[in-house]
Amino acid sequence: MIKSKIHLNWYLWAFFMIFLATFIFVMYIVGTIIDMLNEKISLSYILIISFFIFLELVFVLVVKDFKYIAIDKQKNQLRYYSILKPFGKDLNFDDFDNKIKTSETSIRGEYEVIYLVKKGYTVFKISGLFYDNLKEIDSSIKLKRIYNYKFNLKLYLQLLFTGKIRIEEE
Repeated sequence: MIKSKIHLNWYLWAFFMIFLATFIFVMYIVGTIIDMLNEKISLSYILIISFFIFLELVFVLVVKDFKYIAIDKQKNQLRYYSILKPFGKDLNFDDFDNKIKTSETSIRGEYEVIYLVKKGYTVFKISGLFYDNLKEIDSSIKLKRIYNYKFNLKLYLQLLFTGKIRIEEE
């Protein structure tokens, strides 16, 4: 059984963002509601709140892709736990057609991402941003890799934010 090994940097980043989210909620969101009720709110205050809400959205976009993964080679399945699936979910590799491997860019630099493809659509993302052993995870997924597929900026952004695009081989 292969289990994901999480980067230490991810734990530090997650702790910092949870602390920041709590601080933002208490100091700005609750404070804004109180100020709105007292009718004393300024434009600069709204801009600061908008900035922190934007940071929260970035946090949610990153956290939705974080998963703890365990791959059982004998059963040919992957079990993952995430914030959206705290009790876990099993995925059978026989249900998937292919996989693709691409790169994404963040503040930390470029990292690899594996997408599992089902009926021509990407449906599951394994991001190298979080794992020390992505190569081991990739080698244990016994699916045919698609190398040549249509890809452009629009599809990259759609894949980055939604995680789902149609894969058309060239």
